Amino acid sequence: MNYQRIEPFPNPKTYELPELRALTSVWNEKKVALEGGGAYKEFIKKLQREWAIETGIIERLYTWDRGVTEALIEQGIESLIISHRGGISQKDAEHIQVLITDHLKIVEGLFSYIKGDEPLSEYFIRGLQAQFTAHQDYTEAVTESGDLVRVALIKGEYKSLPNNPRRPDGAMHRYCPPELTKEEMESLIRIYRQADNAYAPEVKSAWLHHRFTQIHPFQDGNGRVARALASLVFLREGMFPLVVRESDRKEYIGALEEADDGNLESLVKFFAHRQKEAILKALGLEQQVQRSRYADQIISSALELLKARFSKEKQKISVVYEYAEKLFSMVDGKFKSLVTTLDSQLRAVTPPQRPSYWARSNCAMNGSENSHYFHKQIIEIANQFDYYANFERQRSWVRVTLITEQEFDFVISFHGYGHGDTGVLVASAFTYLKAPREDGGIESVNLHPAATELFQFNYVESYESTEKRFAEWLESSIAIALAQWKRSLQV
Repeated sequence: MNYQRIEPFPNPKTYELPELRALTSVWNEKKVALEGGGAYKEFIKKLQREWAIETGIIERLYTWDRGVTEALIEQGIESLIISHRGGISQKDAEHIQVLITDHLKIVEGLFSYIKGDEPLSEYFIRGLQAQFTAHQDYTEAVTESGDLVRVALIKGEYKSLPNNPRRPDGAMHRYCPPELTKEEMESLIRIYRQADNAYAPEVKSAWLHHRFTQIHPFQDGNGRVARALASLVFLREGMFPLVVRESDRKEYIGALEEADDGNLESLVKFFAHRQKEAILKALGLEQQVQRSRYADQIISSALELLKARFSKEKQKISVVYEYAEKLFSMVDGKFKSLVTTLDSQLRAVTPPQRPSYWARSNCAMNGSENSHYFHKQIIEIANQFDYYANFERQRSWVRVTLITEQEFDFVISFHGYGHGDTGVLVASAFTYLKAPREDGGIESVNLHPAATELFQFNYVESYESTEKRFAEWLESSIAIALAQWKRSLQV
């Protein structure tokens, strides 16, 4: 692929994601009450550690399983942990600790840099690369004959030789030629600075990351600098650094390759998804902070003020529960239509002298007698997606049951996300089989999520936008559930 010169931003509406805009608005309303608390500071500290660790793993500077990363996030960047948990020599572990510490100082510096409101500059970007490679003296290069050699790493300066990698299929991917690098970097900075607020942060971040990566202005450290620049965009908007995990590698690389072909959509969605995850985790801190802040120290007059404010907040948040009722009705109608089709088809293929195959659907509205069903399954799926399922104010579900020689259930549940009434609800989807127990009862087995991610919705996003996203999520969930049913028939 030949190098393509820097092009302006796409149309502002092309990759717009109202879901993230709405969720960011929810976060902006909540964060003032959270930022000064210890729980939030600890959350940011751990997020910075994860960023510092994972940005090196993606570049293959070091590698280990996720358990080592989680230990370092919780306990701090220590060579003894790296050596013991990662099975790495103490000498190598100490060098890796130094590299990660360099990364950690950079991401901490990004938080400080945005406070000065300084414009992005070539000087700043060259400084980032020098910081990333402060304790990295060499890099690998491929000669014209195809030999892999080690060369001295120049820090804080643009490349003087081509750095075009060869793909697994043998094709050459061409980055910006050295003689055009400075000119292209000047264009990159100019176009980025000219982008106004019409562009969502996930679009600006994805564009800046991808175009910088295509220039590939340095001998080494380009990927790390690109992720730092992407993080900087989000931090300027009051959001979170972009953490790209080793488990994201395939999706991340695939999105970058699609962007090479002129389609930025997958990269924008990937960045938005990582921000959404960080915001939802941060929102989960609110209940803990509120308890510690107000316990035993608010006088009666302040309590009255809080009560009034709480009432107003509740009124604003309540719209999300109206959304939940509408989405519930959408699923109920969709499932009834699905059952109408499947029931006649199943009955038609029932073998002779066998009980009839058939299908049914049922549901429980919020607050109804049976709304407490599927507690165990919902909690288990919530654990898989790493969140707290809250049933205090919202708990409803819709189910399809397919009966052959076995009973297969497909359930969609609506409930709260995290502790307290944050105004964020989710839909989760799962399937399972009913199996007889030795004591004569029935138990659920083979529980699986029937969606690749939760569907979250909130009181800020418009219902029209929420409904559109949900319709796509629901169609995908139904397809996954039916595929799981088909596999269960083959066992």
